Amino acid sequence: MEKGWTLIRGGQVVRGGTVSRQDVLFQGERIAAIGELSDSRAAVVIDADGLLVLPGAVDTHVHLNDVFMGTVSVHDYYTGTRAAAYGGVTSIVDFSNQVPGGALARTLEDKREEASGMALVDWGVHPVITEPNQATLDQIPYVVAAGAPTIKCYMTYREDGLLTEDEDLKKIAVHLGEAGGMLMLHAEDNDMIEENVPRLIEQGKTAPIYHARSKPPEVETEAIRRIVGMAEETGARFFVVHLASADGLDLITGARERGLRITAETCTHYLIFTDEMLEREDGIKWICSPPLRDAETQDRLWMALGDDRIAMVSSDDAAYSWEAKLLGVDRFDRCPNGIPGIEPRFHLLYSEGVAKGRLTLPRFVEIVSTAPANLFGLAPRKGSLAVGADADIILFDPEARWTMGGDTLHMATDWSAYEDIEMVGRILKVFSRGELIVDGEECMAEKGRGRYIHRTLLDPRHAAG
Repeated sequence: MEKGWTLIRGGQVVRGGTVSRQDVLFQGERIAAIGELSDSRAAVVIDADGLLVLPGAVDTHVHLNDVFMGTVSVHDYYTGTRAAAYGGVTSIVDFSNQVPGGALARTLEDKREEASGMALVDWGVHPVITEPNQATLDQIPYVVAAGAPTIKCYMTYREDGLLTEDEDLKKIAVHLGEAGGMLMLHAEDNDMIEENVPRLIEQGKTAPIYHARSKPPEVETEAIRRIVGMAEETGARFFVVHLASADGLDLITGARERGLRITAETCTHYLIFTDEMLEREDGIKWICSPPLRDAETQDRLWMALGDDRIAMVSSDDAAYSWEAKLLGVDRFDRCPNGIPGIEPRFHLLYSEGVAKGRLTLPRFVEIVSTAPANLFGLAPRKGSLAVGADADIILFDPEARWTMGGDTLHMATDWSAYEDIEMVGRILKVFSRGELIVDGEECMAEKGRGRYIHRTLLDPRHAAG
């Protein structure tokens, strides 16, 4: 039994709602046994005494090679998945925009080309519909069958060719629901934004803080109100990405209580920063959409995360260069929206969540691993420690103390939004399908080892819950 077997001995294993001292045994890519395994013999034995043994994180909201607002994100399938690996992320799902005049199926082909020979961790695709014509609708069953059952649309960004109107969204939702999929929506009211932005620019209010003023909470809340109406009308599944509105949260909570199939995530930056960051001289670092909100809203998001009204947390990694961000130094509306965050998410949610008593350890694992895997069709292979699951495993020191900043992160950007943050807890080792890909400060993964994840959503009754 020894050859090819690895035993992680004596760590605190987090499984479901329990935390207990157990051993984890795996051979090749899969977990073989979990429990008291002192009689097991293995070629490699790792002493995990005092460490947490956690499932690899799942980040279902990243933008690699993203073309947006006249620039391209600096995270490609090598640099982006390398940063992911250092952050304990062993599975990602990336967005792929339908190109003008292009078939929806091409969104999958494009990402296969980008990932080939590059990806270090396993990856999936969310197609993004930009041309909701009949040909596109007809291809929805194909992309769902090809393992991409979650499609995204935008309710704003007309100038960037991304806006989809409500009547088209309903058609997409129905077709997607019939095929076994779920519609993801960027929820911001475009009419309100197109009214607010020119008015503020004309008034000379161009500093970063006016990005938030141009998109007050009502902009997000109104869009979410419309999504709830679509869910009522169609009965389809909806997922609200990067929720940052307290009133929007209340609308989603009420809709779910009425049995509507609508779920939401929030993102790391809404839990760590407030809109005060936009008042700083370097406030362009924190321009994202929806914008950062006030401290009261942040507290409500943390509370909703703890009690499961918000299902999970993603990074919404959108890594643009400092040169690109400087496009907005004199006018907020020219700054590419987004914050690089694929690597910090896991550490920040532990340090600010678990270590500060806002989250239990099992709930932490739920929001960074299990819920994303379940909701987006990566389970049962991903998202939890279970016999037969992929050996995506993190060894984590819960007592480590360190300072997060650009010099301690591994993202490809030449700037960092996460500077001088005192951290509790640190990843020591990351395994992906049984292969050690991060060992301390060393990335050991071979370029191109990451595989496409063919995703199938769970039964709708479970997927919304």
